[in-house]
Amino acid sequence: MNSYITLTKTFIASISMSKPQDKRRKIMIVLLSFFAFFCILLPVTFAVGILVKLMTETLIPIGCESLGIQLMFHIICLFTVIFGINVIFNEFYFSNDIEFLLPWPLRAYQIVASKFTAAFFNENIMQFLLVLSCIIGYGVGAHMGIGGWLLSIIGIVTLPVIPLIYCAILSMLLMAFTRFIRNKDRIQKLSVALIFIMVIALVASIGFLQNMDIDTYVETLASGNQTFFKVMNIIFPNVPLFVKTFSEGSMIALLEYIGIHIIAIGILLALSEVLYFRGVIGLTSAGTKRHKKNLDQLLSKCRQKSPAFSYFLKEVRILVRTPVFFTNCIAINFLWPIFIYAMVKIMHYDITLELLRTQYEQRNLRIQLFFLLGIVGISVIVAAINSLSSNAISREGKHFSFMKYIPVPYFTQWNVKAFVGILFPAVGVLIYFIPACILIHIPIVHIVLFTLLSLMSITFVSDMGIYIDSIQPKLIWDDEMSALRENYNTFFSMAISIGFTCIVCIGGFFLFCNTHITIGFTALILIILLAIANLIVLYLTNQSGVRNIEEQEET
Repeated sequence: MNSYITLTKTFIASISMSKPQDKRRKIMIVLLSFFAFFCILLPVTFAVGILVKLMTETLIPIGCESLGIQLMFHIICLFTVIFGINVIFNEFYFSNDIEFLLPWPLRAYQIVASKFTAAFFNENIMQFLLVLSCIIGYGVGAHMGIGGWLLSIIGIVTLPVIPLIYCAILSMLLMAFTRFIRNKDRIQKLSVALIFIMVIALVASIGFLQNMDIDTYVETLASGNQTFFKVMNIIFPNVPLFVKTFSEGSMIALLEYIGIHIIAIGILLALSEVLYFRGVIGLTSAGTKRHKKNLDQLLSKCRQKSPAFSYFLKEVRILVRTPVFFTNCIAINFLWPIFIYAMVKIMHYDITLELLRTQYEQRNLRIQLFFLLGIVGISVIVAAINSLSSNAISREGKHFSFMKYIPVPYFTQWNVKAFVGILFPAVGVLIYFIPACILIHIPIVHIVLFTLLSLMSITFVSDMGIYIDSIQPKLIWDDEMSALRENYNTFFSMAISIGFTCIVCIGGFFLFCNTHITIGFTALILIILLAIANLIVLYLTNQSGVRNIEEQEET
């Protein structure tokens, strides 16, 4: 037990963000955490709780009030498996501590139990909050008694355990009995393929989403045709038992819930004794191929370029050639229209190019306001979720010293990283938006204005993201996914971006609707706000951006 506790503490510390190095950085981290809590965590959990409450109240008349929260728990478990498989693979097999652990007199189950606990602790904070919000939404909607509230506490922490155990068992089986998957590059490529499959499935389901109606869904539940629940209850038997525990106050269900977890953990530890060392011994982090080149051939391919352009090519090549970075930082910039289209269909809006063209030609003020505020909102959100800027310095990892010793000024490196953070989201937004404006016959002056607003929005998010990452970059990581998922700077940047979007877009909408200002004056206010935001970030950058890099300790 002592070995397990010690190892767990070590693993948690190794994959967590390092603590701020001085008082100034501590204050900044506290302020950023404040923004993250109130701009992301609180709104998301509140929205999920409201959704579960509405579903519960809708299903009460047919006696199926617990199916709403059960559906949400199944969705949470599914996403835990999808996003947890890569995390478990990397933590179990591709972390840098493996070569140091093997010579120690440790049993396989001790290593697996400790690594599993560390991964579970660091990867499920958001799931804990979602489960809690679901329970609160159900409890309020169903008027749950004090006994149900007390019994529900046990599942807030334990619900994601079974999905992650599935990921752990699958990883050990694949690593022990197959050779194809025994390096992290292939794992990352499989993850990329899985994400694109999910996107294709989303596109294919747009027609279903368009016809989805809550009344139809309730009728389906009432008729007893619940194939989805029957299948999911077999895959995740912990979900119906947990729901039954607090919704009906069943102690038998509670004992069965605890028993399933004990059995699952026992199977995981037993399999680890048989399979873990078999999969991990002799493992290399990535397959390499040696290419022999003589000096003359190497020099003949060299071309002299400016330092800034060479650094730009270095940044782009890393992003494009690394599967995790390509998917999360590059491809995401070009996928946002799919989600916009799905939202429009779900909300039953019958929007066509012809309708938009007619409304815009008739100078419909709400349509013009929709484009004016929409381009700002889309640009800010796309630039924030791609993690390009908020991981610009953290991506250097153990090669951070490269930034300090190459003959390129910090300011030049900073500007190149900022330009990369602007380039891809700008292309990703404008490559769709400008052709759409042309098809709708929007005047050239308006297109230029929209483009200016988009670029100003993206520039603000890019500069802000790099500045936040410079305060406390995550330079210690074992794999590229950890550099993204375990980096709180991405979370902080996204929180500020969402808060800024809400203030600008929602504030601009209410200002326009409740006053007599014109569209032109509204656009002028947006330009002034974005200019002020950019100037503030530039001021912070000039004051302490380079100093943050200089003072950052090397890994």
